[in-house]
Order: sequence, then structure tokens, then C-alpha cells
Amino acid sequence: MDLLDALIALIPVLSFGLVPVIATLIGGKPVEQSMGVSLGGLLFAVVVLILRRPELNLHIFLIGFLSGVFWAMGSLGQFVGIRHLGVARATPLLNGGQIIGTSLVGIMLGDWATTTAKTYGFIALALIIIGIILTSYQSSTHGGKVNWGKGIAINLLAALAFTAYVGVLKYYKIDSWSSIFPQSVGQVTAVAVFGMLLMKTQPFSRQSLKNSVVGIVWGIGNLALLLSQVKLGLATAYPISQAGVIVAVLGGVFINKEKKNRKEWTAAILG
Repeated sequence: MDLLDALIALIPVLSFGLVPVIATLIGGKPVEQSMGVSLGGLLFAVVVLILRRPELNLHIFLIGFLSGVFWAMGSLGQFVGIRHLGVARATPLLNGGQIIGTSLVGIMLGDWATTTAKTYGFIALALIIIGIILTSYQSSTHGGKVNWGKGIAINLLAALAFTAYVGVLKYYKIDSWSSIFPQSVGQVTAVAVFGMLLMKTQPFSRQSLKNSVVGIVWGIGNLALLLSQVKLGLATAYPISQAGVIVAVLGGVFINKEKKNRKEWTAAILG
């Protein structure tokens, strides 16, 4: 891995970490937040489509669209899961599930081919998951009600959906640049359908438009992730991106003004 590959792999850490911080500042319902990210991502994708002019045919469009649908399921599940468990409990569960899922998919598709690579890879995964748990540690409930049953089920489903969103592109070997636009169309369509039919919420609102700025930030990280997985493999690129939880936790404290006691700060620094 050369320096440029490493820098590209680190872009999603900052980008994905800032998404919940900015979305929290803007506010809105889960559907509005997911739609905002989708709309901003679509705007970013249109710019890429015009400037880059990547290959685009029916096969690429359908697979990219399906990837966007999986992302929409994961995004909505993420925001709903946080409402049931709170950020500190939902984040390690969701991120850990994604790391394990994408790593297994990557290995099945040829990443970490040697025994040595698998050994170091799984050690690294364990350290990343431990770091996420420590970084997200919360020593008290802060008065919030916890619904463990629904929260765990929703977050696990969201983790599976997020795994599928990148895994399906890897499986069908869809070019990163080509997948951006159809993926964004799938995101907007799926969030709108799920929001109106399942969650009974109007997806297109003023809050959705406000949250579109979050989508541009996410779109930059998403493109970097897709480019990175081509160079480094899915089993390496995606776990690195999940270190964005560190940015999210620090942003939550310093930007969103969330409180941390001494135990929580100690755990976060260790994480």
C-alpha cells in the first residue's frame, strides 16, 4: 500500500465520521436525514457523471441501483436503531457488524489470500472493534430509554444491508466511477418508497433539503471508499472506513456539545 492509497483509504474516516455530527446539528426525522444524504449524494453523482463520463449500461445501472437500495435500508435502520439504543450502544453494534460482514465477503471474494494475511487481518479487525467499543463507551444511560430487542434486531439488519451495499459492487466487479450515479438514484428512490410506505413519513421536506449538505460530505467518502476497495480489497478498505466513529465521537463532544465524564474520556482515548 503506497502513500496515495493510504490517503484515499483515510478520506472515508473523516467523511463518514462527520456525517452524524452534521446531521445532528441540522436535525430531522430518520427519513429526512437519510433523504438529505441521498439528495446530496445524487448531486455529487451528477457532477461526477458530467465531468468523468464513466461507462454506464443497463447491467451497471441495475447493480448500482440495487447497491443504493441496500444503502437506504442500512441508513434508515441506522437512524431508527439509534433511537432505540442511543448512539453509544448502537454505534459499536452497527460498525462491528459491518466490519465483520464486509471482511467475510471480501475474503470469500479473494481478499487476504494467504494464511499470514488472514492472521494479521483478523488481529487488526479485533483491535478495530475493541477500539470502536471503547471509543463509544457510555457509563450511564443519561436518562434515555433502551429497547434492546428492537435495537439489536434493527442494527443487525442495518449492518447486513450496509455489507450488501458494497459487497454487491465487489461481486459484480462494477467500476467505482460507474456505480456512483445509479447507486444514488437507488438511494433516493428507496428512501422515498420506504419512508412513505413503511414509516409513513414525507421524505421530501425542508429538513431533507437542509440535510443534503451531509450527502455531499458522504458522497466524497463513498467515492473514496469504492476507489480504495479496488486497490486494497474490501476486507481492508471498509474496516478502515469504520474508524470514522472516532471522528464522530470527538465531533459529538466538541461540536454537538455532548458530555463525557472521566471514565468515558479514558475509554475514548484508549479506543
